[in-house]
Amino acid sequence: MIALLIFLFSLLLYLLFASLYPVRRLKTIKIAFLPEKLPDVYLYSFQTHIHSQFSYDSLGKPEDIIRAAKEEDIDYVMVTDHDNDHIKFFQDQRLIAGMERKVLGDKNQILGDLLILDGLKIIAHPFKEKYKWQLEFQEDYFFELIDLKDALFERKGALFFLFPYILLLAFLSINKALEAIKRLIDIEKYAHLYLRMGIKNPIIGGLDHHVKVYIREVGIRFLFPDYRHSFKLMRNLLISKEKIKSKEEFIKKLNEGNIVISFEKKPTLYWKEENLRIIAPKKCVLIKKTIEKEEAYEGSYFDVKLDSGINFFLGYVYKFRIGSLYFGLKPLFIFLWRED
Repeated sequence: MIALLIFLFSLLLYLLFASLYPVRRLKTIKIAFLPEKLPDVYLYSFQTHIHSQFSYDSLGKPEDIIRAAKEEDIDYVMVTDHDNDHIKFFQDQRLIAGMERKVLGDKNQILGDLLILDGLKIIAHPFKEKYKWQLEFQEDYFFELIDLKDALFERKGALFFLFPYILLLAFLSINKALEAIKRLIDIEKYAHLYLRMGIKNPIIGGLDHHVKVYIREVGIRFLFPDYRHSFKLMRNLLISKEKIKSKEEFIKKLNEGNIVISFEKKPTLYWKEENLRIIAPKKCVLIKKTIEKEEAYEGSYFDVKLDSGINFFLGYVYKFRIGSLYFGLKPLFIFLWRED
């Protein structure tokens, strides 16, 4: 009986710690700001760094990617299989074909990894030792600030700690389990590395999604991991002043426009007037991070003064707070603004 009580107490204690992880002390400034009007812009959701059956290490079919994109309201999906673009034969109005290719030196050493699409190049896996970029940074290349697969597997200790909790939630609701997984993505770490490395490239988020298990029978379709689940975890949002009518226009605007890496289906919007104005889909903690300092705010609508150089903006939702302690922090969005 005593052993059972100890087990139940330990289980309750674990579930409490797991539900409140992570915890952070923040001194925030509350902002009670409401914009008089919203800017006249269009928002487009998109995904990058997706692998299909044409990659040697993935089993997903083109139809599964297109189906998942429709179900999750993703406007454009960029499929970049390893060293080939066979996916181009399955393109539709939302699927954009490209490829992932290692950049090799004279002695076949790996100097980096690129996602190559027509009119777009993305430096992939930039913080992974094997693929760390060793060439000059071309300013027109995008920088994969967050590689979702890398970001999750880099947190092996936290993933191991939360795994029983996530598994329990998955039995109750896949969506609840996915929301718990988001807490493992350390967006502040990647913002810090970007600033410390002195990078100036525009940022983007990549999924690096590979399907490892595929079962297809009459009336049965099982993928693990499912494209839909990665699409729920993270997406990119393009803020455009003009309506986009084709994939070609989308790529062009992507090179010109403002991008938000979002961990929520509801969009975050930002624009510049005298200061930078931000509208978040939920009440959140906003951290403005530069190479020299960090400031934290709380609210849903923000009017934030910009510093010269790179300004990172990181949004977090949380379960509750006690004083300056925030419990259960979960990333909501991240984007940067370069102020000259």
